Amino acid sequence: MISYRHRGCCQNTTAGLVLPLALSAAFVILLGSTSLHSLALLSRSRTRISTAERMRVDQLRSAAQHFAQLATDSHACLLTWPSSSWNDLGFQCADADPGRLQQGTIGEDVWSLIDWVPSGDTGRLRLRLDAGARAAFLLALDPDGPVVREVGPMRPLVTVEQVRP
Repeated sequence: MISYRHRGCCQNTTAGLVLPLALSAAFVILLGSTSLHSLALLSRSRTRISTAERMRVDQLRSAAQHFAQLATDSHACLLTWPSSSWNDLGFQCADADPGRLQQGTIGEDVWSLIDWVPSGDTGRLRLRLDAGARAAFLLALDPDGPVVREVGPMRPLVTVEQVRP
């Protein structure tokens, strides 16, 4: 016959192995779910950043298109001169208002002209949004007259915030 003391010894040994095994399994599951949660948060953060960047690019492109729309009729005369000399043109572009091409609004966003530099049948347009985003565009001009035919691809400009560490 097996003694009571001997039977208790065997039961305690088996029970002592199950608890550490269960805790280890629970820790592995917790660690895995934490990793998956971290990956999901990282993916969501990247999606937000990507969406914000696409919106900024779209706003800058819209601002360039708006500049091209404003540079018509009497204001098209200004396209033959650099923006730095627009205020000094006097009688050469008498009906043009340089201020109209120096700032505009797209939806709730305000854009402002950094500079316009013509070069033959093209010109470089640099714009800034109030939020700080800046970009340059190459505009194709009509050779028969100073009218914008096409707004080229955007070239982002480095902002002050991006240069600082």
